[in-house]
Amino acid sequence: MRLKYLELKNFRNYCRLKLDFSEQVNIFFGENAQGKTNLLEAIALLCIGKPFRAKKETEVIQWGMEHSFCKGIFGEDDYQIQIEIGIGLNEKRIKIDGQIVKKDAVFGKIPVVIFGPDDLQLVKGGPQQRRDFIDLYLAQIEPKYRFIYYNYYKTLKQRNRLLKQEFINKEELEIWDEQLIEKGTKVIVYRNALIEDVKPYIITAHQSISGSKEEINLEYISFNKQTIGNDEAEIKRIFKEELRNQKQQELQRGLTLVGPHRDDLLLTIEPRAELKIFGSQGQQRTAALSLKLGLVEKIRESRGMYPLIILDDVMSEFDDHRKQQLLKMLLNSAQTFLTSTSKRDFPFEASQTSFFAVDRGEVHYVAN
Repeated sequence: MRLKYLELKNFRNYCRLKLDFSEQVNIFFGENAQGKTNLLEAIALLCIGKPFRAKKETEVIQWGMEHSFCKGIFGEDDYQIQIEIGIGLNEKRIKIDGQIVKKDAVFGKIPVVIFGPDDLQLVKGGPQQRRDFIDLYLAQIEPKYRFIYYNYYKTLKQRNRLLKQEFINKEELEIWDEQLIEKGTKVIVYRNALIEDVKPYIITAHQSISGSKEEINLEYISFNKQTIGNDEAEIKRIFKEELRNQKQQELQRGLTLVGPHRDDLLLTIEPRAELKIFGSQGQQRTAALSLKLGLVEKIRESRGMYPLIILDDVMSEFDDHRKQQLLKMLLNSAQTFLTSTSKRDFPFEASQTSFFAVDRGEVHYVAN
């Protein structure tokens, strides 16, 4: 899927903007705080239905204005889709091909893979960042996973509420235990299957960027730091046993201590050195980017279309070799949008690469 046309009104520092794009690599360059990342945020908004930076959606509204508007036209072969999102101080409206739709209807229509400076936390940060990473992209690959995910967390919330009560009905708790096991097992199976499926793609991406100097490995870690398979009956057995083992502590703390909401993704560099602890800044950054790029091929395989790739400030910490390897990968795959402070960050130019100079909320196409 390709983004052909982007239109913005009162979005961040853009009063009005209309852009057409290359079908392959599109590079926005300019000094910091000129609006490069704002363009990426607008593109991501059209794909996932919410900004990837703003804590509140109203933050995308230009200062002094009451609403913002974002429109994108996407196409692939004979198929075309138009998405419009308007965000006001008190309302949000989404249209697909001119028809008003529910707020969550846009998610997954256009698959997208996003990498930004904060994604280093995929390696350096806590388990929550890695769980969020798995859940976001799994929901794009398997649309029904969103329903499974929400059902589990709804059950988890209800069980936690019961555990916080002064007097707990044991029969009621047993009912919630069974619900937690049933729904949590589905989450684990989906997550674990994704990691196993995407692992070869991530390893290939990592070898390409690093020049085959290192080999990354990843494992989905569940109950008490165990690596488990996809046998649902076995997962349910372990789940039930762990709940029994942790029951007294859960009652004392008023909190569910067992389940996929506490799982993690273990990232290592051979021979079994944990990246979070032993990886250099460069190794951690390469690993984080490889996680995202590995998903590109998995999404293409599952959805029958390439996702858009959004890369914010990736080049600044890579040497020329890694820049070249990354660009070669991108030129042979999905439509990509990158930001950089300088056009010189790109060691070679290609006919299918478009450069855009960004300066104080204005964007100008620059010939190669």
